[in-house]
Amino acid sequence: MIRSTQRNIKSASFHFLLWGWVVILGNLGHFYLQEFTNYPYPYAIWLLTIPAWLISMIYGYRQPKIEKVKMYSDSLIMWIWLGFLFSILLIIFSGLFGSTIPFIILVLAGLCTFLTGLVLKFKPLIYGGSSFWIFAAISIAIGQEYITLISALATLVGYLVPGYLIRKSN
Repeated sequence: MIRSTQRNIKSASFHFLLWGWVVILGNLGHFYLQEFTNYPYPYAIWLLTIPAWLISMIYGYRQPKIEKVKMYSDSLIMWIWLGFLFSILLIIFSGLFGSTIPFIILVLAGLCTFLTGLVLKFKPLIYGGSSFWIFAAISIAIGQEYITLISALATLVGYLVPGYLIRKSN
């Protein structure tokens, strides 16, 4: 059972690394398009999340077939992140939040990462989730102009560092 939990924690690194790099590229691309070009739709860079969702879903669908033991924590984590997906989609497509969307995403990503860390009992994820909240607070103080850079940094600390630590762990 302990080995199964360790394998499940290691398989979680795939999602944190995939989404870490996708979100960092999205934020930096958005910032570049917004600040240094005349491109009228800098948010179009976020279309790169569509293939990432497909890759993530295919990986998630295949993973239970590889794992020999299905644990309750696996289902709980899946539902936490599906809740995140549905919340983000509702926020984005509602059109009601405009420039506050990055802040809300930081807060929700912090919550889901923090909860995943608690479920897996993996402190780097708990700290990573907490760091999203800290960066969300910083984004309020700094303002909207640099929120994409703050989000990129938050993702580095909140997703990539824990993701690589999970991959490295035994």
